[in-house]
Amino acid sequence: MPATPTPDGVPAGHVVVGRVGKPFGVRGEVYVFADPDLDDPFDPGTAYAAAGRGTLVGGTLVVDRSRDHSGRLVVAFEGVEDREGAEALRGTVLTRDRGAVALDEGAVWVADLIGRTVVDTDGRVVGVVEAVADGHAHDYLRLARPDGGEAVIPLVADLVDTDADPIVLAPVPGLLDPDEAL
Repeated sequence: MPATPTPDGVPAGHVVVGRVGKPFGVRGEVYVFADPDLDDPFDPGTAYAAAGRGTLVGGTLVVDRSRDHSGRLVVAFEGVEDREGAEALRGTVLTRDRGAVALDEGAVWVADLIGRTVVDTDGRVVGVVEAVADGHAHDYLRLARPDGGEAVIPLVADLVDTDADPIVLAPVPGLLDPDEAL
């Protein structure tokens, strides 16, 4: 399962680890929507580069404190003391250097998938990865097919080996050709 793709404004070599949501209370705290594929605990003292829409774009935010509130992450950043300051952060994309972020087991970086060739188990080219889309149960690879078409493949270990180079797809009937469906 891939990590969040990097939007415009993210420093080179950084990955998105979360996004700042609405303020929580009046003491400068905000909800943070962390990437579920990353192992980033938002510990006090951890610094994040700010990208996206917030007022500190290009600046740095350092965690003062963080906690769970009813299953949601609430974070206070150093220097943000009130609701107005917290509101100014809404929409900020939080990034860190890719080397400082651990992926969950089985997760892969989107940047490592884009542009890679995908072959079937017989070595025939199936397509090239154009994008990775988030899904509820799992993510999907969007492939540009050699014939000019497009295919959407579930990114699950039983079907796709992203460790292989090129990526290997073990297709099931109907996956690539609807006429082959069972």
